[in-house]
Amino acid sequence: MRTGISGSSLARKPSLQWLIELGPMIASPVFENSTLYASTITGRIFALNIFKKLIKYHVNIGSPIISSPILHQDTLIAATFDSWVKDTIILGKNLVVALDTKTADQIWSFEIPGDVFSSPCVVKDIIVLGSLDTRIYAIDMKGNLKWVFETGDEIWSSPSFNGDKIFIGSDDGFLYSLDLDGSLEWKAKLNGKVRSSSPCLTSDGLIFIGTHAGGMYCLQQDDGEIKWNKEISKPVLASSAVLKDRVFFASSDKKIYCLYCNNGSRLWEFETGERIWSSPVIIENDEMMFFGCLDSHIYGLDTGTGNQLWKFPTMDIIDSSPCIASNMLSIGSRDGLLYVFGLQTYSSYIH
Repeated sequence: MRTGISGSSLARKPSLQWLIELGPMIASPVFENSTLYASTITGRIFALNIFKKLIKYHVNIGSPIISSPILHQDTLIAATFDSWVKDTIILGKNLVVALDTKTADQIWSFEIPGDVFSSPCVVKDIIVLGSLDTRIYAIDMKGNLKWVFETGDEIWSSPSFNGDKIFIGSDDGFLYSLDLDGSLEWKAKLNGKVRSSSPCLTSDGLIFIGTHAGGMYCLQQDDGEIKWNKEISKPVLASSAVLKDRVFFASSDKKIYCLYCNNGSRLWEFETGERIWSSPVIIENDEMMFFGCLDSHIYGLDTGTGNQLWKFPTMDIIDSSPCIASNMLSIGSRDGLLYVFGLQTYSSYIH
């Protein structure tokens, strides 16, 4: 449902536990069973034990991986964006690849004509994702095509699933709701392209989604009715996060916003040094928010007040989103480094 919420715990001022060079990263890491999986622009997927601080294995897909993979029943599913590197076409095609997480063997691959920025979503027994070729693809767990739905423009947004319906945005300016066989339930016209912001779904039937034209929308899941929308001066490219009665989102105006879900009224805003393309992740129990920024820093904010509690410098822009699991925060940077943070372990002589 892409709520942006983690049930893990983390120190309010986490300390750096491990730093390892893997290659420039945009895709967010994913974590399961003590293993972190990190994907790079160079087309590699690394499986790392972040507790023992070692690489278990790595697989070379051979084409840039920009969207975040997904884990499902000992299978990692990733997709490629072959032409991401300017003026370079690597494989000349794009693949959705399924890897066995235990053996690192490739189980299957499925070829897609267009580049994939959209992160895969598991919907019952199928994998759904969008492509820059304007289509939404559904693939079964054996790598067979189930159905295709065509929109009016490129798809950079990732699908969300509420257990009944699939939601995804397109550059044609519509948010789509599809049923499990790919039939259109409804579509809602927004004020511009849905450029990489993914639908954030709440358990009480709301959708929050941003637009490239600078809008934040709240819609009803059942019929697509717009409950409210707010204009922002710059594009909203990151996905929202929801905690209780509040929605949080980042914008290219260098700010993080906190609004009330019911009417969109503003609770607070926080300004950084550059645009924010990283989607915020919220630690539910501690009411802390973490995100990366194009000013090369990782931020930690108090979700109640918007006050900055923590800030960590990296050596290049961060458009990857944090992975928070097992009481640790992991995030990749364009500097090629994976940063892993955990509990404070400062020496007694550091104050």
